[in-house]
Amino acid sequence: MIKTIFTLIGPKRRNQMLALIPAMVLASLMEMVGLTMVVSICASFTDSTWVEKNPVMLWLRGALRLQSEASLTTVILLGLITLYALRLPYLAWENYMAVKFVRINRHEVSARLCARIVNSPYLFFTRHTTAELQNLLGQDTQQFSNGLNAYMRLFMEVMVVLGMGICLLLIDPAMTLFLGAGIVALMVLVRVILVRPIRRASQRQRDAYRRQWKWLHHIVSGIKDIKTGRLEDYFAAHFTVASAECARSDYLRQFWINLPTLCIESVMVLTVLLYLLFFVRSGRNLVDSLPSLSALAWTAVRLLPACSRINSSLTEINYAKPSVEAIRLAMEETAPKEQPRPILQEETDRHGSIVLDHVSFTYDGEAHAVLRDVEMEIPIGASVGIVGPSGAGKTTLLDILLGLLTPDEGAVLIDGVPVTRYDDRMLGRIAYVPQTTFLLDDTIRNNVAMGVEPERIRDDLVWDALEKAALTDKVWDLPQGLNTQIGERGIRLSGGERQRLGLARAIYQNPALIVFDEATSALDLKTESAVMDSINLLKGQKTLVIVSHRASAIDHCDRVYRVEDGKVVREK
Repeated sequence: MIKTIFTLIGPKRRNQMLALIPAMVLASLMEMVGLTMVVSICASFTDSTWVEKNPVMLWLRGALRLQSEASLTTVILLGLITLYALRLPYLAWENYMAVKFVRINRHEVSARLCARIVNSPYLFFTRHTTAELQNLLGQDTQQFSNGLNAYMRLFMEVMVVLGMGICLLLIDPAMTLFLGAGIVALMVLVRVILVRPIRRASQRQRDAYRRQWKWLHHIVSGIKDIKTGRLEDYFAAHFTVASAECARSDYLRQFWINLPTLCIESVMVLTVLLYLLFFVRSGRNLVDSLPSLSALAWTAVRLLPACSRINSSLTEINYAKPSVEAIRLAMEETAPKEQPRPILQEETDRHGSIVLDHVSFTYDGEAHAVLRDVEMEIPIGASVGIVGPSGAGKTTLLDILLGLLTPDEGAVLIDGVPVTRYDDRMLGRIAYVPQTTFLLDDTIRNNVAMGVEPERIRDDLVWDALEKAALTDKVWDLPQGLNTQIGERGIRLSGGERQRLGLARAIYQNPALIVFDEATSALDLKTESAVMDSINLLKGQKTLVIVSHRASAIDHCDRVYRVEDGKVVREK
C-alpha cells in the first residue's frame, strides 16, 4: 500500500513527505518533555528531597543558579506553560502542512489520471463506461486522499505514542508493560477481526457509487425519452436503490471506524483500573508512587485519543486499498505507449490525396476482421461519399481515417506519408461532424470555437463560420447574440440548429478535411436540405467525406465508395 501510494504521488511529493518527518518527531519530543515536567512537578509536591535524588534536576538547578526547590518548581511550571503555549500554534502549523500535502496530492493524482484518460487511445473508451470513469476520478481519488491522510496521521500518532511510552517506561517499567500489552493485544485482535469486513464494505461502496453515477448519467442523457415514455418512476427507483446502497456503505464504514475506538477506550480504562487494583493490593505507598501515578494519568489522557486515531487511520487505510489499487491499475492501463511504425505492403507515389493503403482492422476479442485489405483514395479538395448497410464497417473506416484507431495492417497516408509520422497539428486539421453533435453547456461563441481560450477567440471568424453554416440570421435574432447560453446538450436549439452549429465549429477550425458521419440522418427532409446546402457550399474549398444512408446526401459527391462485408468498393 505504501509503495503504491509513493509511486502515485511521484518523487517530488515523496521528498516533501519525508521532509515532514522531522516536524512530526519534534511534536513527539514536545510530548516527552511535557510528560517529564509533569512528573517532576508531582514529585516536588510529595518529596522534599526529590532534587537530590535526580541528577538532571541537580544539574538544572546549578545551571540556573537557583537557591531552592521552590524556585526550581516555579521554573518548571513556567516552562510547562511556555511549552503548551507554543505547542498549539506549532501543532496547528503541522496539521495545516499535512492537510495541504494530502489535498494537493489528491488534486495532482486526479489531474494526472484525467490527462492520461483523455489522451488514451479511442479503444480505451469503448472498454470503460462513463460511470466507471466518474467513479475513478471522484470516489476513488477521494479514498486515495483518505488513505494518504490516514498514513500521515498514523505516523504522527505513532511518534507521539512512542515518545510517551519511552518516558513512561523509564518512570515505571512494570506499569508501562502492563498498559502496553493490553492496548497492543486489543488493537491486533481488532485488526484481525475487522480487516475482511472493512475490505468488503469498501468494495460495496465502490460498486454502489458506480451504479449511482450510471443511473444519474442515464437520467440526464435520456431525459426526453424518459419523459415521453413516462419512465420517471423506473429510473428514479433504480437511482434510489443505488443511493440507498451508498448510504448503507457509508454508515457501515463509519461504524467500522468507530467500533475499535470504543473498544480501545474501554480496554484502556479497564487496564488502568486493573493496574491500580494491583497497586493497592501490593501494599505500595501511595505518596511515594504519586509521580508514577501522575505520569500514568497524564499518559492515559494523551494515549487514549492517540490510540483511537491510530486505529481509525488503520481502518481508513484498509478501506482505501481497493480504490488505491483501482487508480494504480488505471494509471498502468493509460500509461503512454510507443506507437509502432506502420508496416507498408507497398510504397505509393500518389500525392495530393489521403490514401488507405491495404488497411485491415480487427477489434480485440473479435474472431473476424471488420475491414480487410482496404484500398481507398480521397483526393484533396474532392467530395467523397461512403455508403453501406449498418454494421458493414463504415464507422470503423471513419475512425481509422480520423486517427482514432490504428490499422492492424497497412497505413493511412497523407501526401504519401504515414499519418503516424505527422505531428498533432497536422492531425488536428481533420474536423468531425457526427450524427449527434457534442455541445458544451456554454455560449454559442465558445461552442463554435471549442477548445480555444475565450481571450483568443476571433469573433470575425466565428461569424464567418456561422454564415457558411447558415446560422447567422438565427444568432442575430437572439438577444445576447454570440453570448447566448444554449443549455446542456444544446437543449435550447432545434435539431437542425445543433447540426449546423457543429458544422460551424468544423469550419472555424479551418481543417483540410471535414468528415460527416450520418450528420443529417436524424433530421427531417426540409432541415436536411438546408444543412446539405451549407455542406455543398464547402465543396471545392475543403476535402469532404460524407457518410449517409440517404442518396440525397451523396448526390453531389465526386466519388462514392460502398462498404460491405469488410470490403470497400468504388461505385462512382
